[in-house]
Amino acid sequence: MENLRHANQLLQWREQNQLSASQLQQASARHPLQPAAADWLAQANLILLFGAMVLLSAAVIFFFAYNWPLMPYLGKLALAAAAVSLSGIVAVLSPPNCQARRAALFACSIFTGALLALIGQTYQTGADIWQLFASWAALITPLVLLSKSRASYLLWFLIIELALWRYLDTRSRFWLLDNAEKLALFSLLNLLLLLFAEFALQRLGVRQHKPLCWLTALALLLPLSIGAIIGTWEAEYHVNLISYIILAGLMTLWYFRWQRDLLIFALLLFSAIAVSTMLLGRLLEGADSFFLFNLLALYVIASSAGATIWLKQLLQESRHGA
Repeated sequence: MENLRHANQLLQWREQNQLSASQLQQASARHPLQPAAADWLAQANLILLFGAMVLLSAAVIFFFAYNWPLMPYLGKLALAAAAVSLSGIVAVLSPPNCQARRAALFACSIFTGALLALIGQTYQTGADIWQLFASWAALITPLVLLSKSRASYLLWFLIIELALWRYLDTRSRFWLLDNAEKLALFSLLNLLLLLFAEFALQRLGVRQHKPLCWLTALALLLPLSIGAIIGTWEAEYHVNLISYIILAGLMTLWYFRWQRDLLIFALLLFSAIAVSTMLLGRLLEGADSFFLFNLLALYVIASSAGATIWLKQLLQESRHGA
């Protein structure tokens, strides 16, 4: 796995033009850029380990769900607390920074949420669903920080997203996007998660943080793009449109000029195509419908094809250096 980390770092430096082709070739003599059979086996073991933790956690949760009417209250709480304690003990007894410890902390994070749900269901606390998710995210924060695991951070991000989504959904029908302010709040949360993933994860010990950056960038661009598209037609969403233009411009500078990341740059390009298509349609709103429909279709086809060709050239340039 260490060879893969070195190879990934070298390829990132080459993609960002921090290494020349000759320098990359010299470095590849010491750190091979292609994974060996042992690397594939190590990655498979890692996937199977965390898959087993997910299935084990799901088994515990479904055990409670199936046997719920037959179990006494204290028995339910004792078994759930035992699952949390057992996974915590395994994490404490495991060597630092090993996969077993990360998997145990990941399982402990899942069991913590199940225990919270069990307490709320048993004693009918009256809390909203968003409060359950918010409490869950807060309680597992130390476990996530100790784990230094992408799986635990991904779980943490998802719980935070669900907490905000359920909070907004209690105020009105958020799925119908009936409020520009709520869409902006969702975008703001995802922006904070992207900044955290980009600038804090490596400092916290997460070596391969890029997949989390890609996911948070996608989660940010979705509400931003939706708000911008609606903002081309509705005055209430003009703030969302302006926010999109500013943030998309800054992200383009960062992920293309300063810290090149072709995947996020591709997301930005196709998001810009969607928003600009709506802006063009709004600008030509009074034109003949047949002419407008064909013009917009040609624009989407031409801009998408041009973006694809450009991205392919950029990818070939990075691979040519490799």
